[in-house]
Amino acid sequence: MKIVIIGAGAIGANCAFRMAQKGAEVVVLEAVAPGSGTSSTSAAWLSSFPQFGWTESPGRARLRRTVHARFAALQAELGGDWLHWDGTLTRGLPSERAEFRKAFQLCQQRGADLEFLDAPAARRLAPGIVFGDDDEVVRDEHSGWVDAAALIALLLERTRALGGTVDTGRAVTGICREGGRVTGVSLADGEHVGADVIINAAGSWGCHVAAMAGVGIPLELVPGLVVFTEPKPLPVLSTVMNAPTFVIRPDPSGGVAIIWRGEKLTSIHGRNGPDVGMIMNDVTRVIPALAGVGIADARMGVRAIPPGGPVIGALPWLDNFYCAVSHGGIGWGPCWADLLAAEILDGRSSPDMADFLPQRFYHEPTEIGRFADDAEQLGTA
Repeated sequence: MKIVIIGAGAIGANCAFRMAQKGAEVVVLEAVAPGSGTSSTSAAWLSSFPQFGWTESPGRARLRRTVHARFAALQAELGGDWLHWDGTLTRGLPSERAEFRKAFQLCQQRGADLEFLDAPAARRLAPGIVFGDDDEVVRDEHSGWVDAAALIALLLERTRALGGTVDTGRAVTGICREGGRVTGVSLADGEHVGADVIINAAGSWGCHVAAMAGVGIPLELVPGLVVFTEPKPLPVLSTVMNAPTFVIRPDPSGGVAIIWRGEKLTSIHGRNGPDVGMIMNDVTRVIPALAGVGIADARMGVRAIPPGGPVIGALPWLDNFYCAVSHGGIGWGPCWADLLAAEILDGRSSPDMADFLPQRFYHEPTEIGRFADDAEQLGTA
């Protein structure tokens, strides 16, 4: 079976490796360079708090609890130094105390191994971070972050070793259909590539790619500035810090990556910081050692957020055109690859995918103009 995968970000690279491993003829088509889209501007954070406490469908909740195990298995398969189980400290504000404690209890009840810390205990554990006297902190020791660039490069290297093809700088400009099937893609240079199956893993471009096949997939495109600092002689952070207005983690360069959201913990994506200086002022109040550190890069990422959650699967009337478009693609990538490989190559569909299928956009009203995960995190879904 020949499978064409459009997009070589985290989801596309995971799908390519898993399909090639199962014996498919895989062709990956990437318009720019592997991982150059949203995957390069992601928190790349793996955690169970506060995520296990979110209100979501039973299938999605079950799959969420498998994410860490899938990454551990993938690391055992691939080797390499791209997965860092450094733990996470999440700091709550006094104004969020009741909500913060409720989330802690829910996550524990749902299997998360967490520790609740008062301010003195948190200071002993992370002396470089400023905690207020009445702050409360949750420690998620079994969490961490992913070096997305290294993981994507390794997945594509293994795909090639298994006989797959990875073509970069090859923009897809059309998708060919015959009746109720797609038959291949057209490229910007005029070349046609035939396919038995096409997987749309184009991230923020996924709406446009789907439209080429006559498929309507709405996406919220949420921009966010990510700041990468220069390295320091001594590391300023040895864990992921999830603060009320930002997430910060170590970066492979020796500096840190800062994803600023500007809102309280119940909002994934709030206001954007107007400039790097303002973001750094906010961050250095919590981590003083970052004051005066140089900025290596600042990139605006565009997060692809399908209304109502991930879009994973095919339409009944176009059953060889699959979508794999999801917010949190680095964390979810191995999961979506496993599920799609089982369905496409083994004929086994997981019931947990039922809420992700694209036909929901054809028989349910789609609410556009909000962040897809707001209701989940606020407990109103």
